[in-house]
Amino acid sequence: LVKAHRDMSGGDVWKLRCELVGHEQDIRSICMTTDGCIVTCSRDKSVRKWSKVSERQYENSAVLLGHEHFVACVAEVPPCKMHPQGAVVSGGYDRTMSGQTIVKPVINIWEGDTIVGTLEGHTLTVCGLTISPSGQLVSVSWDKTARVWDLESRSCVSVLNGHEQAVWAAICFEDGSILTGSADKTIKRWKGNVCEHTYTGHSDCVRALAHFPGVGFASAGNDCSIRLWALSGDCLMVLNGHQSFVYSLAVFPSGDIVSSSEDKTCKVWRDGNCVATLPHTGSVWSVCTLPDGDIGTACADGIARLFSRDTSRFADADVLAAYDASLASQAIAAQEVGGVKMSELPGMEALETPGTKDGATKIVRVDEKAYAYSWNSGESKWDQIGVVVDGPAGGGGDGGQVMMDGRTYDRIFDIEVDEGVTLKLGYNYGQNPYAVAQEFIWNNDLPQDHLEQIAQFIDKNANQGVTLGAETRPTRGADPLTGAHDAMYESQKPAKETFVTFASEVHIPRKAMIFFEL
Repeated sequence: LVKAHRDMSGGDVWKLRCELVGHEQDIRSICMTTDGCIVTCSRDKSVRKWSKVSERQYENSAVLLGHEHFVACVAEVPPCKMHPQGAVVSGGYDRTMSGQTIVKPVINIWEGDTIVGTLEGHTLTVCGLTISPSGQLVSVSWDKTARVWDLESRSCVSVLNGHEQAVWAAICFEDGSILTGSADKTIKRWKGNVCEHTYTGHSDCVRALAHFPGVGFASAGNDCSIRLWALSGDCLMVLNGHQSFVYSLAVFPSGDIVSSSEDKTCKVWRDGNCVATLPHTGSVWSVCTLPDGDIGTACADGIARLFSRDTSRFADADVLAAYDASLASQAIAAQEVGGVKMSELPGMEALETPGTKDGATKIVRVDEKAYAYSWNSGESKWDQIGVVVDGPAGGGGDGGQVMMDGRTYDRIFDIEVDEGVTLKLGYNYGQNPYAVAQEFIWNNDLPQDHLEQIAQFIDKNANQGVTLGAETRPTRGADPLTGAHDAMYESQKPAKETFVTFASEVHIPRKAMIFFEL
């Protein structure tokens, strides 16, 4: 087992190629089709196709409307007997009929902009899709199962039961075996519907899987690490560098690994070292690799982006400058970086010292403001990535934080999950409300249907009681994933009613902090 912490002294120079603007909320998944189109899906209930206009421009060539709730994942069905021109599959939460209050998760099959088939069977969100070498569709879900579908008969031919928590990712191999990664911290290898092996090593939810040529596969998750495995079960390498949940992985034919994270970055890894860090203005939900060697990312700011290391495909200078300015101007709460004492910060002269690794971060003081910089090893320079500001007031103890279960939080809240049963919920400023709500549900074995309602409450920081399971009217407020206003959510009614009372203001914690060089 090799633990890789060191970055290469010199790295790749990646720059923005173009932005794909059109979605109205955060983009949850991105993939590329065999005909050269980019496909994205979003919480705005749409799937979009993007066609290449020039080396530095893609246009929105189709908007696929049919989902009635947010779309969580998307994948391509390559040209085959059933779909000679290929197809797109998308999954998420959906209503079966407009106006009904019962929400069903479905998988839609698209040819062009038309739904030609709908697959039903999962009982909770469909959060991942992949196509096997034999042409079968494999879906994974929060209902703790993976399903294998025959696309010709539109039927489920196998259900993979065995995980104890939500299944987040799957990949398929030529021999017919399937790997699944789960919130129960394990990866399972299946032959038919029989589990042949369980891989253990991650200390938290497994969110992503990817083939690794000639070796086996890579995995990543909420423990912030990336692991390289042999199919035999040996963990060959652990890559550490992300500061929060790792949501997605992709691997180039060369073996370079691309990862995306809640820490607002996409990283490129080679031979166990991080060779590039691509900063974003929001959580990066998904990544894909392109045949020309470029990278596609899906971001919580509602924009998909392509990045290249080919200078001929770099965006125009004014576009690059505008993107750099948007990165530099984003606010970073002091609590999010562990607190900042202005009097102890170095001045700009600190940036004369090179960073120790790609993505290393340093805070410097200019007059009465603090600025965050990230080391760009490819260009051997410090890039400004944000302005450090005071976070919201509240909490307790030194620096406004309080302790619970050996961890410090900005806020602690009492949550009554049943009559007379109260649980503590801790939150740190800057957290993704959905990530916090999901962790709380898993840790306390609460019904998954409560996710939306808990996340809404966290986002609104309401100082009032809420009854989970009760019918509620859609509410509008700041989208917890994009920060955009005018977002709408709807609670789902679970089979068993559970009463949850938020006794005080709410907020919740990220599993890792951003560490800065001072």
